[in-house]
Amino acid sequence: MKILIGTTNPAKTKVFAKQLEGYDVELLTLNDLGIQKHPDENGRSPMENAMIKAAYYGQFHDPVITEDSGLYILDLPPDDPRQPGLFVRRAPDGHEMTDDEMTEYYAALAHSLGGRVTACWLDGYAVCKDGKVTGFMDNSEDFCRVYAFYLVDTPHPNCHEGWPIDRISVDIKTGKYLTDRAWGAAADAKERTVILSYEKKLSEFYIRALGL
Repeated sequence: MKILIGTTNPAKTKVFAKQLEGYDVELLTLNDLGIQKHPDENGRSPMENAMIKAAYYGQFHDPVITEDSGLYILDLPPDDPRQPGLFVRRAPDGHEMTDDEMTEYYAALAHSLGGRVTACWLDGYAVCKDGKVTGFMDNSEDFCRVYAFYLVDTPHPNCHEGWPIDRISVDIKTGKYLTDRAWGAAADAKERTVILSYEKKLSEFYIRALGL
């Protein structure tokens, strides 16, 4: 099965490849099909935005998988104007930030909040197959607790392309930067149960939505 991945972020493409490892699929990118137009993402959650993208790119290829993420600072009220939410790359003046600008902006935000705040990414996924769009997202309290990390004001010297926030993200248990990919190294049995449950639910979503 040839599946279009609806993203221009090479780091996200690698994540999809890892998630679909072991299935008889070939992943196509927007560049492979010469797709340069992008939809207006005006959803109210990462899953809604992912579904908007899946429906849009479904015009060009079937099936399509898309993803959208939101960054939420757990130490701030949901309606706080400093809450990044779905607009992680959008600067206060409205322009789309580069990776370096994102690192600088969120490091300054963490500094203004005491140098370290607890945060969590929420990921929404969607599939468009045979004209039908379905979505998946887990925003449960257990998920947010297990996948939480510290957003800090001192950047790591290294950076992974496509993941600029990792430079200022620290694993709560190990105290190591996510740039070093140390997240989850010290997960206890209960946390590991949550992680495995999430991975199982995401895998079941792919199997059901794509007919794998």
